Amino acid sequence: MADTFHMVNADITTSDPTVLTAGSGETLVVVGCQVSNMHASTACWLTATVYQSGGGTNAILCKEVSIPINDAFNPIQGKLVLETGDYIKMDAQANSSLEATISYLKQT
Repeated sequence: MADTFHMVNADITTSDPTVLTAGSGETLVVVGCQVSNMHASTACWLTATVYQSGGGTNAILCKEVSIPINDAFNPIQGKLVLETGDYIKMDAQANSSLEATISYLKQT
């Protein structure tokens, strides 16, 4: 089994975008996740949810947590395992305000 570290950046919008998905034959271990508020004058809330591909229960990581101007929030404290087909979605109160940076270990 090969282990490699990766990082992904994603703009969080009001359309609830998928920010990270475990592909076929992959296990992802999220080791860090930071969401920054880039807006110049307005706080913005964040909702983050993990969806399980096997029909399990979805998990809300945070719901409408307000992130102050020029500040950041870590919605994942500790490690989070995503198995094949599992994914994370993040939703913002406003477009062009929040940006997520996720670091993870990919096992194939």
